[in-house]
Amino acid sequence: MEGNVFDVRRLPLLWPVVVWAVGLALVRTDLLAPVAASVVLALFLLLLWVIRKRALAVVLLVAALWGSADLLMDARHVAVDQSWLSGTVHFSATVEKVERSGISTRLLLDAPVRSDGQSISGKVLLYSYGKGETMPVAGQRIEATARWRLPRNYKNPGAFDYKSWCFDNRVALIGSLRGEIEIIDANIPGLEAARQRIRAAIGSAEKNEQGVLSALLLAERYRVSEAASRAFSATGTAHLLAISGMHVGMAAAWMFALLWWLLTRRESWIVNLRIRSIALTGGFVAAFVYAMLAGWPVPAIRAAVMLAAAVLAWQLSTRHEPINILLAALGLILLVDPAAIASLSLWLSFVATAALLLWGLHSERETEVSWLIRFKKSLRLLLWSSLLAMLATLPMVVTTFGSLPVYGLPANLILVPLFGLFVLPAALLGELTALVGVESLAALLMQISGFIAGVGVKIITAISALPAGSLKTVVPQLWLSLLYGVGLTIAGVLWWQKKRVLSAVVVSLLLAAYLAALLHESDVNQPTWVVWDVGQGASSTLLMPGRQVMVIDVPGQAGSRFNGGTSVAEGLRAMGVTHVDRLVLSHAQSDHLGGALSLIDRLNDVGEIWLPDVPSAREQWLVRRIVAQGAIPIRWLARADRIESDGYAVEVLWPPRGFTPENRNNSSLVLRVTLAGSRSLLLPGDIELEVEAELLQGLKAVDLMLMPHHGSRSSSSPEFVQTLQPDLAIAQTGAGNRYGFPDLAVLSRYREVAAEIANTADGAVLVELSEQLQWQQWAAGRERRREMALRWWLSR
Repeated sequence: MEGNVFDVRRLPLLWPVVVWAVGLALVRTDLLAPVAASVVLALFLLLLWVIRKRALAVVLLVAALWGSADLLMDARHVAVDQSWLSGTVHFSATVEKVERSGISTRLLLDAPVRSDGQSISGKVLLYSYGKGETMPVAGQRIEATARWRLPRNYKNPGAFDYKSWCFDNRVALIGSLRGEIEIIDANIPGLEAARQRIRAAIGSAEKNEQGVLSALLLAERYRVSEAASRAFSATGTAHLLAISGMHVGMAAAWMFALLWWLLTRRESWIVNLRIRSIALTGGFVAAFVYAMLAGWPVPAIRAAVMLAAAVLAWQLSTRHEPINILLAALGLILLVDPAAIASLSLWLSFVATAALLLWGLHSERETEVSWLIRFKKSLRLLLWSSLLAMLATLPMVVTTFGSLPVYGLPANLILVPLFGLFVLPAALLGELTALVGVESLAALLMQISGFIAGVGVKIITAISALPAGSLKTVVPQLWLSLLYGVGLTIAGVLWWQKKRVLSAVVVSLLLAAYLAALLHESDVNQPTWVVWDVGQGASSTLLMPGRQVMVIDVPGQAGSRFNGGTSVAEGLRAMGVTHVDRLVLSHAQSDHLGGALSLIDRLNDVGEIWLPDVPSAREQWLVRRIVAQGAIPIRWLARADRIESDGYAVEVLWPPRGFTPENRNNSSLVLRVTLAGSRSLLLPGDIELEVEAELLQGLKAVDLMLMPHHGSRSSSSPEFVQTLQPDLAIAQTGAGNRYGFPDLAVLSRYREVAAEIANTADGAVLVELSEQLQWQQWAAGRERRREMALRWWLSR
């Protein structure tokens, strides 16, 4: 690419790798329906044959066959028979990973074997809640009893595809521990013993800094605090917490520099030794050991290959095009791991690296220049590479993290050198000294590394607190991101053609248009009520014309990172909403308010919070925390309060101010919402029979309602249901919940008044509150490739 002119003829690997990727995408992803994908594959094969690109046609066909075979092999690992799902199961398994979060511990177990000899070739996830016993460590073999279920997705707009994640990671079952864990083989493998030494050294750092060091050295990102994790995401520096190309590359670079310095101390070594080869070999060995000690996280493996290709490309740039070697690395990864075609981490690494190479980050190799000139060039290179990486990966970053890194450029300019030059080297030295048994020095190095990392966290926390520092976006449509990619490619071509001003104008206009789309909130033509699928909890959202948004309840367990709050926030983003005007928390129980902080943190604005004016709500720890923060106004509601707003009115039917029932369920807010078109709905929280009896006098019929207390037999008395006469009654329950909600007797009472019945266990319920009441259940869409492969394997 001399003179920055792009010449495809100098990239012999371009079309083979592109065709291979297309073949895999057609069979391993769900971008197209299977029939459509088959038609496209056939047409593509025919086209390549007609234009005499028969080698490429063979590549495409082999890719499709290889991807299909790999899909079926993955299905074999997660295929289980129904006997694993009936009752409790006693089993043994090898522990692969242990993660602690809040009150729960998650164990990744490999190849579990039941007491009757039945086994699973894949893996399972076992959860233990609130148990204080000592947990096993990776490599040990255990016996335990658990109740198992199949992986399940929440059926909401914008929901994370958990089933696909489990399939790709070969996780067949999700289990809940019953009783205690017995360790039957207490031997700790050498690798895990080494990791324990590293953990002990990390423990010398301050508590808030340990999570960052654990993420950098052991890939234990779950130990990073929620506040720090949000700051990294908001500033576009979250890549620093994942062991990826930069980390593996820095480990190699530091070892390369050390060996280069040592081997150039004597003239005889310079003359007789192949110093560059030795240093490169040592660097890659260091990177290999680093990734191994981190537990071989998949992104690290992929990023290491990608970064190694980029480094090799620069070393061989006089004989090979750098992008060719990068393409070779991509092709190798997709050959070994076809499922990587759908991996975000792979494409983030590839796109960022390709952008740096294609946009011409070629520098003159000057040997006799001052350190000041080299420093200025390095700084310019860092600025340019950070800018290009941000532009190239912007659609993937905002889709994944939900935040627009407004201050991403300065944040990366500060943190990348800070982590690359100070935090990571000190941590790696601490890791090395811990492994060779010099505990005191290891502790000192970890304290130094942790202190510097802590400074970095404080910097990005301050940056994220700036105006628009944590700006949330809607989920961009795929076609919009594709247009952005096309526009960025056009700008790159203009840059290669030396039309720098025009290229800059194109990028500026493109970025302005894309950002405007990301920050534009959608509106509804008719009032719409969304009752979310959040498991065994409660949450719904009322969307009104004029971009008015009311969220009612958000469940979640203490310390959980993913809960009803995250589900609702992602659902709203997918529907084009990034703010809430009113957040209603019906009462002080975790299945109604436990996810409130998660929701608040993932929105641009929450106008005010409504709570029942009762002691149980005022004294609840999460409520007290929100009140203490003072960022959001609190409105304490009680019976007879009335709130008027544009297009709707809210009447508070319960509780009396200061009410202190024995059962906290009975302190729930009961709200009647009346729309301008006279439609009405009832939000009863978890009230039970006693409160229902109190409300009967003066209670009016409604068009639709939530079943009190998730459809429990403790609520929905015949008199209550007969008085309300709803057209639609919705039970908010978790699929297969152990309480048996909704109760069959309760359902029959609603059917007796001719009410339609919906259950969020079957998916979120979307109701359009127009003159003609219309509702639908959110569906997962067409059957996915993974589900088809699994069904085929089970039917054999």
